[in-house]
Amino acid sequence: MGLHAKLLNPGEVVEADLRPHWKFLAKPATAVVVSAGGSLFALAEGVPRWARLALAAVVVLCLAWLAGRWLRWRATTFVVTNQRLVVRKGVLARTGREIVLDRLTDITCRQGLLDRLVGCGDVLVESPGRDSPEVFWDLPRPQEVQSLISRLLSERAGAPGRLPASSEPTVADQLAQLAELRRRGVISRREFAAKKAELLSRM
Repeated sequence: MGLHAKLLNPGEVVEADLRPHWKFLAKPATAVVVSAGGSLFALAEGVPRWARLALAAVVVLCLAWLAGRWLRWRATTFVVTNQRLVVRKGVLARTGREIVLDRLTDITCRQGLLDRLVGCGDVLVESPGRDSPEVFWDLPRPQEVQSLISRLLSERAGAPGRLPASSEPTVADQLAQLAELRRRGVISRREFAAKKAELLSRM
């Protein structure tokens, strides 16, 4: 599970827990197949020993590439809850990013021709205070993810006493959210201090 139950807020429910599409592994997997096939062909043709050793080294390198990609794939999660989007990645050094749903102003799905054929794509979300949208790459079933987030936004916008998603939070609200992110370990102490100074400069 990408987000442990103890990290959920009161009343928060996980709606989707995703990893990148298998397309993320396609290139190294293809390299392994091609290099292994080339090595078998070379053995059958009786190539010199140095050539066999070189081909074996290429196969090992391709396997190492595939193993590294697989570890990154396993360590990358995209979680949608009824309150926020959470992305975590990294095998040794972990990084995290979360966006509160109430801050979102636009959700876009982007797919190329190949992406449509294999069933993956990018989801772009926009929120106030950012010059460019946040891009979540190579997600499986991106249109379903887009629809899910849109539905959650509609449900939250209709909740009693809730401000519209386009309402700009105060600096105090943003500082409180920042402190909560720091408490959960989503951002580092240095990132917290830098963002806090930026927010305080607006007052």
